Amino acid sequence: MKDDFLIFQKIYDFAVMIFPIITKMPKHNRFVLGQQIESQVLDIMDLANQVNALDVSERKKYFVKFSNLFDSTRVKLRLSKDLKLITIKQYLRISEKHNEIIKLIYN
Repeated sequence: MKDDFLIFQKIYDFAVMIFPIITKMPKHNRFVLGQQIESQVLDIMDLANQVNALDVSERKKYFVKFSNLFDSTRVKLRLSKDLKLITIKQYLRISEKHNEIIKLIYN
């Protein structure tokens, strides 16, 4: 990974941005869809910590796991937007942050 601390900081900022958005979802959606999104974001943070502890040569095998977690989270966030649980503006901000992180991981 290009800059370990920068990537972790971007992932942390991503989480800080998403959690307040999830808390504003209607209660019945927050406890199903919102909880899954929060869990996946925390999993992404945990994975970033684990990967930072590895040698650079061992990190590439975790890229697929990062990609799968991010893709799954993105689909759930898109569903949230389509169900009008989050605004288009929130979704666009989240997508922008998501794309920044992916670019850092794969460069």
